[in-house]
Amino acid sequence: MDFLDEEVIEMTKHARQKKRTENIEKQLLHTDIVKAIKEGSLMLEDERIEFTEIAFYQGQIRMRIPTAFDVMESDLMDIKYPSSRRPDYIYTSESTSINVTLKIMEQQVKPEELEDFTNVMRDTLRKFQSNIEMLDSGMKELEAIQIGYFDFISSAIDNKVYNLMFLFIVGEHVTMGSINCLKKEMPIWQPIAYGMLESITIENNLNEEGVI
Repeated sequence: MDFLDEEVIEMTKHARQKKRTENIEKQLLHTDIVKAIKEGSLMLEDERIEFTEIAFYQGQIRMRIPTAFDVMESDLMDIKYPSSRRPDYIYTSESTSINVTLKIMEQQVKPEELEDFTNVMRDTLRKFQSNIEMLDSGMKELEAIQIGYFDFISSAIDNKVYNLMFLFIVGEHVTMGSINCLKKEMPIWQPIAYGMLESITIENNLNEEGVI
């Protein structure tokens, strides 16, 4: 009986979570997500997510991310981002399942080359990770900033992961950012990720070496 009780409890919990996710998805369809993020607060049914503007590279780049996110601990970085060329900034949720990263790259690209560069990055990723499911790609024109982007689903050790990659020019250098979460979190966090992307602002004060 105890086993059956646990099964019923688990099924009920799953059904409630599924219903909540569906309600939030419908709510997001009728919400100006970008406006809410820029104003600092987004309601998701009975939960309020606060957003704060984070300054990267001494204020050269600014972006709004959830206030609850914090810099990822170094030991977790070594596991999730083992490469020596890991992002310069990695912020993560309390559960560590949702991450925001940013890195100014060595490559110098002209504004008119950004779309082609974004497509090359997307196609290179697809070539070397044949198991990914590419979703969308394109360009966004924001105030005084052009952003190339593509999103996809990749496979981790024991989960599938949703990834939004985006690229923009700071000075003469390409900056690459990403927002990722577990695939099961994607219905809620995909539109929020795009909203955070559209909160990016820059000041072109970098010198030729990519330093302020």
